[in-house]
Amino acid sequence: MGFIRKILVWMIVLILAWLAALYALDRYTPTPGENAVTDGADEGADSKSSSDAQPAPGSQSAPAARSNTPDGDIGNPANASLHINDAGLAIIEAGEGLRLEAYQGANGSWYIGYGHSGATPGQKITQAEAVALLREDVKGAEDDVRRLVTAPLNENEFSALVSYCFNVGGGNFGKSDILALVNAGKRQAAADAFLTHNKAGGKVLEHLTKRREQERALFLTTA
Repeated sequence: MGFIRKILVWMIVLILAWLAALYALDRYTPTPGENAVTDGADEGADSKSSSDAQPAPGSQSAPAARSNTPDGDIGNPANASLHINDAGLAIIEAGEGLRLEAYQGANGSWYIGYGHSGATPGQKITQAEAVALLREDVKGAEDDVRRLVTAPLNENEFSALVSYCFNVGGGNFGKSDILALVNAGKRQAAADAFLTHNKAGGKVLEHLTKRREQERALFLTTA
């Protein structure tokens, strides 16, 4: 009887171990699509790639155009109707540089106008068409500023922030001291912070220094 009892105990232990293994397998087996990467999850990294630099040294590729920010994604309702003004657009135009014939970036992609992506080899446009493309491209930065800024802005403040956001990307803008100071209501400190964002690779760049001075001046201009 003692031998049979041992056999039964071992059988029970084995059955329990088997059931435990089945439970663990069922618990940790992902359901279909659980670990799948969603389309575009890593598309349009927050910081823009320097390999897509525009003709002006260190300037960067434009983000994909997007529609106006939905009401639920606006940091402050007072900013819902704001758009970049001509002064802000002029800063971007000067910083990005204009090419009326398609050119190939360092990453192999084709650009035209003020760094508009999706061009085809040999494509040509007019300056008016380049401006129209830029206005579409800049909508992404407008959306980011509307979404991330919680303080009320005037048109010049908004436009200066859009120019900066367009240059560095929405992710970097979201982590910037400029945004933090604006949201804290420290307008003058935010304006002065523009001037510290003039480096690439740890080196001060003249064209970025000029662009930040222009953005700061616009930010401080009474609307």
